[in-house]
Amino acid sequence: MLEILHLLVLFLFTNLSHSQTSQCQNKDVLRHHNYNQAIVYKAPAQPNGKIIFATAAGAWDNGAQPFTNAGGHSFGKAIEHVVGNDGNIKFLAYNNAPPGVPNLRTKSNSKGIIILSIAPATDSAAWI
Repeated sequence: MLEILHLLVLFLFTNLSHSQTSQCQNKDVLRHHNYNQAIVYKAPAQPNGKIIFATAAGAWDNGAQPFTNAGGHSFGKAIEHVVGNDGNIKFLAYNNAPPGVPNLRTKSNSKGIIILSIAPATDSAAWI
């Protein structure tokens, strides 16, 4: 656990992050509304998930594309190297529920992915 904390501190206090320019988009491909903030929920065994935009609080919408379609899904684009095979990308997925602890009760669960590029002459990472 301490090693994971050290890794997170490394990302917070060093200059490893690389800013991306893509924005979340709604599923209406004819109008392409861009959003700066969105939340996505993907249940197990469901490829598309549900999405809620910052401008429509409380209004969950069905995702139009599966997460594996990086060209038509803004979250899919962000995690394309996690769900696909890329030898230059390493990732760490985490949550706050420790393994082997049954019936853990928390007020919220946090989950995320840290993505690193190990390609030569690159210095980039993402924290989602």
